[in-house]
Amino acid sequence: MRQSFQYVLDTYLSTGSRADSSSRTYQELIHTIPREIKDLLKDREDLIVKGSMGNGNKAAFPWIAIMNRNVTTTTQKGLYIVFLFKRDMSGLYLTLNQGITNFEKLYKSEKYKCATKVSDYFRSEIEDTSFSKEPIYLGGKKGDLGYGYEKANVIQTFYPSGNFSDELIQRDLEELIGIYDLIVKHFDSGNYDTVIQRVLANEQEKMIPADEALDIIREVIDPDGDLPFGYNKKLQMVEPLVDRDNKFSRITAPKTGKIDYLKKSIKDAKTGLLGEELVIQHEQERLNQLGLEEYASKVKWVSAESDAYGYDIQSFMQTPDGTIKEIYIEVKTTTSKVDTYFYVSRNEVERSMELTDRYCVYRVYDVNSISPKFYTAFGKIEDNFILDPVTYMARYKGNSVKKQEKEHKVIHYSFDRPELTMVAEDAGQYSSK
Repeated sequence: MRQSFQYVLDTYLSTGSRADSSSRTYQELIHTIPREIKDLLKDREDLIVKGSMGNGNKAAFPWIAIMNRNVTTTTQKGLYIVFLFKRDMSGLYLTLNQGITNFEKLYKSEKYKCATKVSDYFRSEIEDTSFSKEPIYLGGKKGDLGYGYEKANVIQTFYPSGNFSDELIQRDLEELIGIYDLIVKHFDSGNYDTVIQRVLANEQEKMIPADEALDIIREVIDPDGDLPFGYNKKLQMVEPLVDRDNKFSRITAPKTGKIDYLKKSIKDAKTGLLGEELVIQHEQERLNQLGLEEYASKVKWVSAESDAYGYDIQSFMQTPDGTIKEIYIEVKTTTSKVDTYFYVSRNEVERSMELTDRYCVYRVYDVNSISPKFYTAFGKIEDNFILDPVTYMARYKGNSVKKQEKEHKVIHYSFDRPELTMVAEDAGQYSSK
C-alpha cells in the first residue's frame, strides 16, 4: 500500500489535466489502493471503499474514502474516513471528514461555519486517540473542495512524502475505523441531516425572529386572506385541570377506524402552526408588559428550522432577582374544547430533562374559538404529565430470540388498559385477549 500511495504522490502532478483511466496513477488510485484496503477490512460488508481523481478534468485533491453504507455512499454527504492528498503532493492526510457539498445544500453561505461546528462537536467527544485534532492544510482556496475538506475535517494524521510505512498506515487505519464505528453506533437515524440538525440544535442564528415568523405562519394558515378584517384570536390563561374531565372520554379519545392521513396531517399542521402563532404573540405581549421590549424583539421561532430541537419557540423569563433567562417552549395545540390527550415525542421528553426548569409546555386547546385557552407547565414533561406509551419502535428479533421466548413465555397484563399486553416472564397461568 505504501508503494502505491508513494507512486501517486510522485506522479500525480505530471499526469496532465485529465483523469486518464489508462494511466498507472489512475489505476493505483481507483483500483489498487481501494482493493488493498478492502483486503485489510476482511468481512466488513458495511464499509465501502472508493477512490477518485476527478471525472473528466483531473481533481486538484484526489482521495480514497471508506464509508459506512448505513451513513453514506457518497463523499458529498455524511461522515466517513478519507485519505486526502495535498495539492502540491508533498504528502497526504488520513482523516475523519464530512461531505461539504451537503452542508452547502442545507446551509448555503453558512456551510463552512456549520460544518466546522459539527466537526468541533465530534472532536470534543473523541478521547484517547493518537490522531491530531488540529486543522488540515491541503492548499485549498475558499470555494473549492479542498477548502471544504479542511473545514469539515474532524481528526487527522499526516504522512509526509517518503516518510511513512505500511505498518503505520494499517495501525492508524485500524484505530480510525474503531473511532468511526463508535460514532456511527450512536446514530439512531441513517439520515445524516438529522445528525447535523441535532448537533446544531442550539445555534440561534438558524432560528426565525418572532415578527418574521408570524408573517410566515399567517401566510400558511390563511394564504388567500379570507379571514375577516379585524379578526384576531387572543389566548386566555386557565388553571391546569380546570377543563379536564374523564366523562365522555369516547368522544375526546383519538379517533379509530379508517383515517385519511393526508387530510389529517394537513389539518394537524395548521392547528399546530396556529398554536405557535398565538404563543409567539402572547410571549411578545408578556415581555412588553414587563418592560422587556428588547427581549420581546428577540423571541425566536425554532420549529421552522427543525423538529430536532425538541421545542418550538425560544423566549425569555425574568427571575425574582431580576436576572433574564432563556426559556424553551414546546407548544401542544388541539381543537378540542376541553383539555384532552396530546402527543409527545421521545425527543421532547429528553430535551425537557436536559433543560429542566427552563423548559416549558404551553398547552393550548379550543384553538378554533375566538379565545383559545392555555396553561403553562415548566420543568420535565414526565413530572407534569402522565405519559402513556401509544406507539413503539420495532425491530426484528431473529429466529433464535423468538425460539427462546416461545419456550419461556410470560404475560404482563395491563389491568387499567386491557387492550395492551406485553410478553414477559413466567406468567403462563394468566390469560389475555
